[in-house]
Amino acid sequence: MDINGISIAIATKGRVNLLEALLESIAKARKNYKKNCEVILVDDSNEKDVILIEELCRKWDAKRCDYSPSVAGKRNYGAKMAQYEIVLFLDSDCIATEHILEEHEKKYTDERIGGVAGPLEFIGEENWYWQSVNTSPYVICFQMPRWGETSVWAATANFSVRKDVFLEIGGFDETFPNKPGGEDVDLGLRMTKRGYKIVNTVEGLVYHDKKTWMDRKAMFNRCWNYGRADVYLVERHEDYSTFMPPRKTILNIIMILTCLLFTIILDWKCVVLIPAFLLSDVVVDALLAQKYAYGNNDFLHQMATQQLSRINEYGYLWECLTRKNFRNMFRQTVFFEEQMKFVPHNGMIRGLQFLFEYLLLIWVAFLF
Repeated sequence: MDINGISIAIATKGRVNLLEALLESIAKARKNYKKNCEVILVDDSNEKDVILIEELCRKWDAKRCDYSPSVAGKRNYGAKMAQYEIVLFLDSDCIATEHILEEHEKKYTDERIGGVAGPLEFIGEENWYWQSVNTSPYVICFQMPRWGETSVWAATANFSVRKDVFLEIGGFDETFPNKPGGEDVDLGLRMTKRGYKIVNTVEGLVYHDKKTWMDRKAMFNRCWNYGRADVYLVERHEDYSTFMPPRKTILNIIMILTCLLFTIILDWKCVVLIPAFLLSDVVVDALLAQKYAYGNNDFLHQMATQQLSRINEYGYLWECLTRKNFRNMFRQTVFFEEQMKFVPHNGMIRGLQFLFEYLLLIWVAFLF
């Protein structure tokens, strides 16, 4: 398959220093690429940053387009403006490796390959909290291109598409709410269902600074929004979801309601059981994860990781309730095939753990 060139589309807003580092890295990659290449920045920064970004564009041979809907809309606009056959989406806080362009291009060997996914590797200094983030499931998607020859979706931090295929399936779905995200998963699943393949490239790598993933508040917001986004994915792609019995958040709510009932019926002191059992639930999960889960971090890191998982589930539950989507409260998206091996096992462990904690709760309540 003859490729005439690659257009790089970057959705951005502010982040001038990070953007400069990315553009510099792309300039090095373009020197190693023997065909045509353009860089399109779709930007809606404030006036001060626009001046600086336009200076960067002149310095690093990029083109800035003023466009300001959602991130999905920006990427769609960048793809429509692209003049070459392949469109490579990169995030503005990443660093491209020197041979990323040719590594992506060489994977387009036939017409049924609609996209190519590359991995993302986190680099830079880290704080204590990073180990908890790195043990969480929310960074796994960036490693999926290392797992096999193909994927069913890819994170847009490092994902290229054939422009005609991208336009054929309608690009990113701009009806997704801007804040939760999830439109990259949706795009990949629609591409896969249309019969196109997403091929992986291990060598087509990008780097990402750990700084933007180490802030506790930012991670809580990110995990909350990931949970919310999962609701939209289940609605659109129920065939890529599975029944998840029982959901941890619902079990916690049952526990809280039981404690409140005991407070009313037995003794007001029973109210202290709410924080006590919520904490014990996190402690037990952290101990189990420390022994059996990926990463095998120490106990305190696992405690922090479990908090992220709960924030994610509460985000999912909140979105289900606000959308009155009660039918999908016990479903979750299957993001990769290996995930299916753990859903039944985790559900059984979660159920037994809840039964034990619930019986213990009743026993302790009557001691009051």
